[in-house]
Amino acid sequence: MGTELRARRREEILQAAIAEFCTSGYDRTTMEGIARRTGIGKSTVYEYFPSKIKLLSAAGDFVVEQIFQDASRMLSPDRPLREALGDYWEYIGSVMGSFGPHFLNLVGDRAVTMIVHRLCKRYMETVSADMERILRAASERGEIAAELDIGPIASIITTLPNPPFLHLAEHEARHAALERLLDLLFLGLAPR
Repeated sequence: MGTELRARRREEILQAAIAEFCTSGYDRTTMEGIARRTGIGKSTVYEYFPSKIKLLSAAGDFVVEQIFQDASRMLSPDRPLREALGDYWEYIGSVMGSFGPHFLNLVGDRAVTMIVHRLCKRYMETVSADMERILRAASERGEIAAELDIGPIASIITTLPNPPFLHLAEHEARHAALERLLDLLFLGLAPR
C-alpha cells in the first residue's frame, strides 16, 4: 500500500474513532465498531493502532492538531486583535459545541484521564503562546495598553470560550454574546 493511501486510511480510521468515542464513550467504543464505521476489517484497524488507548491518543492528537492549524491562521499577529479574537472564539465555540457535549463520554480509567489531561495541557500551552504573540503585536500597534502583563491575559483569553459561557450564549445569538464579551475585554485592555 502506498504512503499516500496509507496516510488517507489512517485519517479515515481516526475520523471514525473520533465519531465513535464521541457517540459511545471510551468504554463502549470497540475496535470492531470503528472498523465498521470505516468500512474495513478490525484487523486493519489494529495494523494502524495496536490498542484502543493508542487510538484514543492519536485521535485526540489529530483533533488538537487541526485546532492548532486553524487557530494559528486566525491568531495571526498581522490581524487586528478584535477581529482575530472574534473569529477564534466563534471557531472554538463551534468546536466545543461539536465535541463539548460528548467530551464527558471519554470518562474512563487513569490512562484515558491522562490522555485528556495531556491534550488539554498541550492545547493551553500552544494556543496561549499564539495568543501572547497576537497580544504583543496588538500592544505594539497601540490597540491595547502597552503596560499589560501579556502572559496571564493570554491564558485568560484562551480559556474564555468555555462550556458555561457557551451555554449562556445558546440563549441568544452566539455572535451577540461574543461581541459583548469582546466589548468587555477591550474596555479592560484599552490604552490609558
